[in-house]
Amino acid sequence: MSKRLLHTPDGVRDLYGTEFGRKLEIQKQIMSRMQSYGYQEIQTPTFEYLDVYSKEIGTTPTRDLYKFFDKEGHTLALRPDFTPSVARCVAKYFMEETKPIRLCYVGNTFTNSSLLQGKLKEVTQMGVELINDTSVEADAEMIQLVVESLKSSGLTNFKIIIGEAEYFEGICEKAGLDRDIISELRSYVSDKNYMPVCELLEQQPLSASSKEIIRKMADITSDFSDFNVARALADNPRSLAAVDRLEHLSQVLKDNQMEEYVSFDLSMVSEYTYYTGIIFKAYSRGVGSPLVSGGRYDKLLHRFGKDAAAIGFAVVIDELMAALSRQDSGKDQYLTFALGKGRLAQKTLELLEQMGITCEEMKDKSSRKLIFVNEELKVRFFLSKGPDVPTYVEYGAADIGVVGKDTIEEEQRNVCEVLDLGFGKCRMCVCGPASARELLQHHERIRVASKYPEMAKDYFYNKKHQTIDIIKLNGSVELGPIMELSDVIVDIVETGSTLKENGLEVLEEICPLSARVIVNPVSMQMQSARIKELIGKLRDIVATESK
Repeated sequence: MSKRLLHTPDGVRDLYGTEFGRKLEIQKQIMSRMQSYGYQEIQTPTFEYLDVYSKEIGTTPTRDLYKFFDKEGHTLALRPDFTPSVARCVAKYFMEETKPIRLCYVGNTFTNSSLLQGKLKEVTQMGVELINDTSVEADAEMIQLVVESLKSSGLTNFKIIIGEAEYFEGICEKAGLDRDIISELRSYVSDKNYMPVCELLEQQPLSASSKEIIRKMADITSDFSDFNVARALADNPRSLAAVDRLEHLSQVLKDNQMEEYVSFDLSMVSEYTYYTGIIFKAYSRGVGSPLVSGGRYDKLLHRFGKDAAAIGFAVVIDELMAALSRQDSGKDQYLTFALGKGRLAQKTLELLEQMGITCEEMKDKSSRKLIFVNEELKVRFFLSKGPDVPTYVEYGAADIGVVGKDTIEEEQRNVCEVLDLGFGKCRMCVCGPASARELLQHHERIRVASKYPEMAKDYFYNKKHQTIDIIKLNGSVELGPIMELSDVIVDIVETGSTLKENGLEVLEEICPLSARVIVNPVSMQMQSARIKELIGKLRDIVATESK
């Protein structure tokens, strides 16, 4: 038992020696840059009342907070994010102050999410908050400070993408969407999940023009970096004002010689609702998540009783250290594909060949190589089991992956679903003996066997509102009801012949499935031109073949 207690819990780690020394040096360099701009350090508690991080204020869902109770029964939460804590402090100690307030911080944040799937649940963040300044110059100060902070750490290969939260809000307001649908769309558009956006929009009674612009915002082949293009697509004052402000910011950054580090994207959306102006993220190759996130939040302090404009950003030091360790790996030269073994890989390679992207090494069936390279085109391929493809893509080991929709839904990885390739079509269904149909009509508690427990839970809990016992099986799930292990199964159905031969049938259809293209969010920004061109050509080929 004592040996088990020597290991840390999942998601946290010890840091010592040379690595810890590097971390302290990075923090020292960044803090020096922040203080040179006049920012003064502030320290906030590691835990606060839960209300400080409520849905309207915080960036982390309540279910993902570490929560506990004090002796008086108050619900407390470990800090997932510094901004609400700093906003509370400013409202408490600077209520009457109207001059600009510059504060900076360093400390650890905590996220209790199973979706992190092996990533750190405790990370170190450094950041700044600028209060009482509504100007575009304040926006520019943030971007310039991000650039100088990252450069001071030794990072050279990075890009800051800048958007405007009001652009998306204006479009949704003009379309007349309700808040629940906007929230769902915001989540999909922020992740550039094009296919889910299209599927959701088909269910909404919107004008064709409203649907088209929202689809374009989720489409990585669209160009929202051109201010004139973005202005032409938006026909409402709120969005047009957002374009004007971002164009002004662009000129200020150009005057300050920051243009080589930034690009603009008015289709950029944050899933967090408290942003009211510019939003931005900094990316570097080899790391699957943004190194820096920030934006303007002019209404947040009002939640704590003070009306004041504000803008800030946070650097995730742990991600920055990972980026520094990988920036000289040479991976930037290549576009890397992860393909699920079998028919999906073969069909995908056939499509790519039509575009002139080939890899002769992969045609050698006797080869035992794991990675196949076309040096002329600077592309790499590797084959893996289907469920592993989203993992490689999320962590940035692969830029692009091709895998079934079922795997995307089941693995729940942070990837961008950008294209339906139209092959590998089948259905995810609830199946069982005909006698089980009655059990699905009355919300009775039943046993469900499946290789896809997450999809099964989502369907029964969130769509049917039925309580179930999930039994995970890896082999022939049809045996579940036959051997009376389960009442029904949730599984992929292509022809249904296996079901019929064993006295089973499709009872309900959950969703259609097919092969999808997924992209790493960081690669989408760092290799934007190559990936946009590739997805655009693939889409044209798929559209031609489907006619």
